[in-house]
Amino acid sequence: MLVIQIQTVYVLPCSRSDPEINTCIKNSFNHLKPFLRNGLPELKVPALEPLNVEQMAMENDAGAVRIKALFSNIVVKGSSNYTVKEVRSDVKKLRIDMRLAVPRVETRGKYEVIGNVLLLPVRSNGEFWTEFSDITAIAKVYGKEIQRNGVSFMEIDKLNIDFTMKGARFKVKDTLNSQNVLGEAINQFLNTNANELVQEMRPAASQSIAKLFKNILNQAFSSIPMNQWLLE
Repeated sequence: MLVIQIQTVYVLPCSRSDPEINTCIKNSFNHLKPFLRNGLPELKVPALEPLNVEQMAMENDAGAVRIKALFSNIVVKGSSNYTVKEVRSDVKKLRIDMRLAVPRVETRGKYEVIGNVLLLPVRSNGEFWTEFSDITAIAKVYGKEIQRNGVSFMEIDKLNIDFTMKGARFKVKDTLNSQNVLGEAINQFLNTNANELVQEMRPAASQSIAKLFKNILNQAFSSIPMNQWLLE
């Protein structure tokens, strides 16, 4: 496993004994933004602008929207424009809670959906586009210390994410049901009921997003010894 001697240009270490460590952690994550835009190849962290996701599965089996969805060739724009607003941490337990704001996120890609919406059977695939605005996210990081060759690293054992947003827009191009009338009906339904759909799908979406970012963060933390970013 490659171990990186980190460059202070993009990492701002924090001291365990700092009484303002929450502010330090907040500043460190915000300081990372311009570097994350283009990615950190030495840490195997992909570029966030845009963020390319090969595949993401989502399943919701409760409420009015009960579907299985598979999204692929996803391109995400805007995720690097985050701002960490608040941090609460317990460094002894490697627990970090963050509240983040993201002005706008746009995604596009391909989709396959099967299930029921309002008791109506739905089977569709094609291309999708979404826009989400004024997003507030809560990320809860549960870390643990691991040892490799006598060196301590942090591994994210669990990452929980929840979010709210003020605006959502959807557009799909259904290639399975080729009639234009049906395609327009689907788009009208999605946008008329955008807020309700987001609420229904939020638990499944949060789980999928958390899984994605847990993998990204663990790529970085597995290469950086703890004593290089969390000082005694």
